[in-house]
Amino acid sequence: MKMLKQAREKKGLTTRQVSEMLRIDQALISKFENGLRRPTEKQLLGLSELLDIDFETLATDWLKDKILELTNSHKLGLKAFKAAEKELFAQAKPESSPDQFQKLFDEMESLKSMLSSQKNKE
Repeated sequence: MKMLKQAREKKGLTTRQVSEMLRIDQALISKFENGLRRPTEKQLLGLSELLDIDFETLATDWLKDKILELTNSHKLGLKAFKAAEKELFAQAKPESSPDQFQKLFDEMESLKSMLSSQKNKE
């Protein structure tokens, strides 16, 4: 989560300082920042408070990453995501428009393509 590293650097903190303040292993902090591990929700809350990151923004990014990982980790992941999207749309409150869901779906498709390209480079 690039957002974590940027916020930490903006506050002038080292990964060691963050790890000491939150009582999280320093290696985990680095892995969180590099996208190699995902913090727990409790850790996410602590990071949000310490680094002055809006929790909703951070949690949304965290959930997006979880969805992408799950979607990309199975050959039927995208098909399942589309089925979930239809179900969510059917359950949506009236203020949710199809355009909002289409925008989210388009963003997910774009992110999936970017991840696929990144995997091919590795």
